[in-house]
Amino acid sequence: MNGPAQNAGDTIVRFFTALSARDWEALAAVLAPGVERVGPFGDRVGGRDHYVDLLRGLVPSDYGNDVHRVTVAPDGRSGFARVTEHLRYRDRVLHLEEAYAFVLDDNGLVSLVEIFVQTPDADPGGFGSATSEASYASGGGPGPDEQRVTG
Repeated sequence: MNGPAQNAGDTIVRFFTALSARDWEALAAVLAPGVERVGPFGDRVGGRDHYVDLLRGLVPSDYGNDVHRVTVAPDGRSGFARVTEHLRYRDRVLHLEEAYAFVLDDNGLVSLVEIFVQTPDADPGGFGSATSEASYASGGGPGPDEQRVTG
């Protein structure tokens, strides 16, 4: 893969490399000045400086991510990344399964970041976490075509 798609893929990888290293200057270098971040709860942050400040305050010092897949459009203007984010706080450790959607501007900088997080604890469909005994995926709960009845 060469050309715009390769450049977009490289930009997305640099985004995660800088984020994992907590290298805020390198992260800012791949962001457009007017970047918009849409978080997993619909929260929005606009502007490179505001976004980097948000991350500086949220990302713990013991942080990392595993980038499982980066897929980009042939024109190099958008891409997706499938990521496992690892956050270690004083009182808990989180491993979040996420998908990031990126839009790049004419200069190849990230102009939009949308973050989507799997939330098995919320379980809005009533299927049970895939790791719990009550999960249809583990064989302990009703399948997707069965109805879960509660008290």
